[in-house]
Amino acid sequence: MKRQYAAALICASALTLNLAACSSDDAEDSAATTGASATPHGYVEGAEEAKEPQLRLAVSGDDGITLVDLLTGETVTDIDAPPLHGADKRYLFTTDDDGATVIDSGVWTVDHGDHSHYYRSDPAVAGTASGEKPGHAVSADSRVSLFFDGDGAVRTYDRSALEDAAKDDEDALPDPATEFSVGGHHGVAVPFEDHVISTLAPEDAEELPDTLGVFDESGEKVELAGEASCPDIHGAVATRDAALFPCADGVLAVTAGDDDALSGELIAYPAEASGRTWSLTAGRSLVAAAFEDGGLGLLDPAEGTWTSVATDAPVTSVAVSPDNKLVLALDEDGTGYAIDPATGAVTASKKLAGSSGGDEEGAPAPSVALSSERGYVSDPEAGTVTEFDVRDGLRETRSFDVNGHPAAIAVVGGK
Repeated sequence: MKRQYAAALICASALTLNLAACSSDDAEDSAATTGASATPHGYVEGAEEAKEPQLRLAVSGDDGITLVDLLTGETVTDIDAPPLHGADKRYLFTTDDDGATVIDSGVWTVDHGDHSHYYRSDPAVAGTASGEKPGHAVSADSRVSLFFDGDGAVRTYDRSALEDAAKDDEDALPDPATEFSVGGHHGVAVPFEDHVISTLAPEDAEELPDTLGVFDESGEKVELAGEASCPDIHGAVATRDAALFPCADGVLAVTAGDDDALSGELIAYPAEASGRTWSLTAGRSLVAAAFEDGGLGLLDPAEGTWTSVATDAPVTSVAVSPDNKLVLALDEDGTGYAIDPATGAVTASKKLAGSSGGDEEGAPAPSVALSSERGYVSDPEAGTVTEFDVRDGLRETRSFDVNGHPAAIAVVGGK
């Protein structure tokens, strides 16, 4: 337990960008629709509509966060902000002792099913939610949940409110749509199906939680059917159909039934798993889990099945593309792996970055990110972020010299 918890603390202090494909952008969908006949279809006040996805690369480095336009390769802006702690397809989440800050990247896609609208605007800070020991931020559906380890406060915000906040000059985030407390501990909360699923405080706040609770929009606790307990819960991610929490023995998946009631089910780790996972990364419906002693698993939550992938060393960062068609992993030695998600086969592997953390204790570690077309790898030692064609043998296509020692990265603006 002590060894596991120490590993969890290390994982908590590092970035796990497992939100890049969690949100369905329902709020932006609503914002892009209007009943006024004089208003053009897809009009969004203050934003410019484009003919193709307006992708930007967010890079966390020595001097805050740099946003790079991936269509031109030019820097859009530098933002004085704490280290990047997470991201979804539009918003960036940073944390420090003052609280959790939400940054609007200024690019997003609205999916109407048979067609999409692509938008670009100026990046802006939406505001900061002050609180004691801000931890995980998880985006799903049309909401974002922030968890504060110090007192177990859970604050869930409508994405439309974050969009409005980015247009004003207020330093603080707007009032949350849902707010409650579950007691101080290192936990996580996920907005899902008009509810918020949160870890509950263990008897010893220094230990990891082992139980989930479900709360309605008013913050009142309601029933969770099926499995609700799982030892040493750490981290979470959401797909369109499930909220998933990695535990000591497997992944606890929470889904909604025909009556909209939520139910939990434990999906045990595959027999090939080398240890547990401390974090999850999701595409539209595919989830990747890096196992602590090497290799990773690709989970289909709907089927409850795993595909195992062997690696030469433990994986420190993994990304799944928004369309589930690409998986890119990086191990602690800096070796990258292009993986076929359908079979788990490694289609290419090569040295892409320096070793994790470099030679200095506490040094920033490389990380990976994916769009639907390209992969990105940060290398703090080299001071670069490199773009690769994942389908073409990890062929290098571009390199960006940004922000000193770039570490955590994210691609925003896609579906």
